Amino acid sequence: MRDIYKCRVCGRYVEEPIHCGVEAIPVLDSMRRVMLSKLLSGILRHYPWEIGVKPDEEGWVRIEELVKGIRERWRNKELYQWVRREHVEAIALLDPKGRFEVRDGYIRARYGHSIRVRIKYDVVEYDGVLYHGTSRDRLFRIIREGLKPMKRLYVHLTNDLETALDTGRRHGDPVVLVVDAGCLSSMGIKVYKATDKIYLVEYVPPQCIKHVIGKHQGRILTP
Repeated sequence: MRDIYKCRVCGRYVEEPIHCGVEAIPVLDSMRRVMLSKLLSGILRHYPWEIGVKPDEEGWVRIEELVKGIRERWRNKELYQWVRREHVEAIALLDPKGRFEVRDGYIRARYGHSIRVRIKYDVVEYDGVLYHGTSRDRLFRIIREGLKPMKRLYVHLTNDLETALDTGRRHGDPVVLVVDAGCLSSMGIKVYKATDKIYLVEYVPPQCIKHVIGKHQGRILTP
């Protein structure tokens, strides 16, 4: 991820050191951006109680309470004494995957929850294929049983192959499952749109997995 700045002219958070023709104000370097982004994802999706905050039923948390909780109650709080509201807002607004949503002083994760929240997603009729990144060692079970949410509320799919590969890399030797969205619809499985890239379903049956994309010697291969 890149450093974050704030434009002196338009007031927007940006990733360019020069904006609107003038030098922008540094807000967050790339290392701290990654560190805080991962922490925000974990807290908002999985363990808000660890900093003493309680999301409402739609997953919203007041940003000021979130910042206070991180600075005062997080187990490695000494690493985050620098965190301020503007850092949280900047990360949320510039997140490349659209993981966060900010509204009226509140923030929530758009998707990825293991805690029970009720986020209203749009149901879409998606034509074509969607992708799911995973690791090769999980492949046999998935082909046999289909894709299940496991500890999360939904199975995550994406319309972007590189995003799916990135997910697979985080789990080990990456593979990407190619899912027939039309097959899902024909079986009465709703497809929800979380962001421009991320789609959610409750389950992907084995018969809706068209094929698998793997890697061999740095090349992408489709069996």
